[in-house]
Amino acid sequence: MGEFVPGAESHDKLANAKVLVVGAGGLGCEILKDLAMSGVKNIFCIDLDTIDVTNLNRQFLFRAKDVGRPKCEVACEFVKARSPLIEIEHYLGKIQDKDSSFYSKFDVIVSGLDNIEARRWLNAMVVGLVQMDGDGYPDPSTIIPIVDGGTEGFKGQSRVIIPKITSCFECSLSAFPPQKSFPMCTIAETPRLPEHCIR
Repeated sequence: MGEFVPGAESHDKLANAKVLVVGAGGLGCEILKDLAMSGVKNIFCIDLDTIDVTNLNRQFLFRAKDVGRPKCEVACEFVKARSPLIEIEHYLGKIQDKDSSFYSKFDVIVSGLDNIEARRWLNAMVVGLVQMDGDGYPDPSTIIPIVDGGTEGFKGQSRVIIPKITSCFECSLSAFPPQKSFPMCTIAETPRLPEHCIR
């Protein structure tokens, strides 16, 4: 692989890429909006969650009338209404319900998950899609980069994972801060710290 030189060809390649957004929550809403505004024409989104009233203060693609509806459906409708020239499609369900043939049709996967186990599963799936050539090197046509992002309370992280080339999500788990949990009675009844208000 040679050095990356940005230019019109790079922009055209991204614009025509099939991009899967995993998660339509806080990060997913931003990702979907940014992709559409960056000129990406083929966007797909998968999420299993429905909109709750607590999502309305931080997930800007949703309105009060959307409470109870699937996040991926509403987010895609909103983005399509604002950017009618793009093709955007949603899938309602768990990422684990899709097989390798589903993930292999995308050129890039952008993850906005808040669950480490789901991020680990997605990483393993995409790494497993890479085929090796006769010399034991990864076949570039089977590599699907992941732009991985996630949050833990007030902390967030992002990285680009190029399967079999860069370190994968699993390789860097030790870099994550330990997960904190708070008793539900504290959160529900007497929140005393900002962390108690994040879920």
